[in-house]
Amino acid sequence: MPQILRMPSEDELPRGPKRIFVSELFTYFRAAGRPSPASIAAAASRVPQPARVTVSRETVRRLLKGETTSTWPKVKVVHEVLCQMADHDPTWRRFPDSSDYDEENDTRTLREYIRDLWNDAVDGIEADDGPPQLAPVPEASPPRTPAGGWGSNAPSGGWGASQQQPPQDDPWATGAPQKKISSQQAYSDEPPF
Repeated sequence: MPQILRMPSEDELPRGPKRIFVSELFTYFRAAGRPSPASIAAAASRVPQPARVTVSRETVRRLLKGETTSTWPKVKVVHEVLCQMADHDPTWRRFPDSSDYDEENDTRTLREYIRDLWNDAVDGIEADDGPPQLAPVPEASPPRTPAGGWGSNAPSGGWGASQQQPPQDDPWATGAPQKKISSQQAYSDEPPF
């Protein structure tokens, strides 16, 4: 008798975006009555699709165990099969109007929501983290090169050529020595125009 798949423990699949994705997929798997990976793969081969996507029972098992995130076409087919087996429509709203959740009236469908979670799992980011940063901003200045090249102080007419130091009497300038203002002299709140 084949072993029934269970949601991976936190030791097998630690907390994070991949676990959230697998947990959502398991919601549909449970609602479908925990079908075997072979029956899911067989049903996936019968789903009408523009481009033929083949899903093996091993891919289904690995998806449900959190061992892979696979590709979106394969995840979409598995999700649609599970929805069909559970008598759910993938175009239903994931969060219908309810008192326990209404974050800015979230109208994502079951399909849109699982795709968002899949993207988060692939990128390795939490849903609330926002988009991943592609590269950190360097803290050190670039090395100085001779003859006005990249990183030199020589004016080249390009970016930074018109940059000037703040006036020495500007009280808001950072790092500039400030001129002492006498009690008789004051700044006007009126704009200069």
